[in-house]
Amino acid sequence: MEVSHVTLEPNKDSRPAVLTIGKFDGVHLGHQTILNTALSIKKENEILTAISFSPHPLWALKQIEIYREMLTPRMEKERWLAHYGVDHLIETAFTPRYAETTPEEFVTDHLSNLQLSHITVGSEFNFGKGRDSDVDLLRDLCKPYGIGVTSVPVIETNQTKISSTNIRAFIRRGHFLEAEQLLGHPWYITGMVENGEMVGLDDYVLPATGTYQTDKNLVKVTNSRTIKVDLPDGLQQLHMKNELS
Repeated sequence: MEVSHVTLEPNKDSRPAVLTIGKFDGVHLGHQTILNTALSIKKENEILTAISFSPHPLWALKQIEIYREMLTPRMEKERWLAHYGVDHLIETAFTPRYAETTPEEFVTDHLSNLQLSHITVGSEFNFGKGRDSDVDLLRDLCKPYGIGVTSVPVIETNQTKISSTNIRAFIRRGHFLEAEQLLGHPWYITGMVENGEMVGLDDYVLPATGTYQTDKNLVKVTNSRTIKVDLPDGLQQLHMKNELS
């Protein structure tokens, strides 16, 4: 998967494409439904492009701590988006300046740099400055460019809305099975181990302090946002199983 990092509009790209847009934290079952819908629309000569945003707008603009933490920080998100069929990821830095982009500018100045036939988004999609920037507005603005827009409804499982917010809540409580039922794939923590401690996890949502079973061995999540592990130094990955204490 090709990855481009931008601060405002995407770079010009003449390749025919179908586009999907979202934060994609977790690349959960709802995101997968959007991606699969886009793949079903995409023609053989087109690529699937995704525009994603990080950090979360409520962290970037208001410094609300719980929105700093992610299910899938950059490396994990890229891995899962590639796994589910994205050919080109445009990772956009969400900043106060970017937040000033109007819906009209987003379409005329940003999306016009891409050779799009169709856009697929979730039904709760908002874009650009202003709360009225919904799917209907996106459809109206894209119509003069001949770009179709498909809205994918929010889905539920076991009467629980599939959302990154709900999954993060399960992870914080150590309910990994419930989280993975909404994710539709395993949840990993990837980080550098130094002298028996996994560090550099500030971007991850972590479960509460305690001892947990993983696919490797027992680990302890500390109150300083590190994980004590019995693993060699270097980059390691943990698949959390359940809390022991």
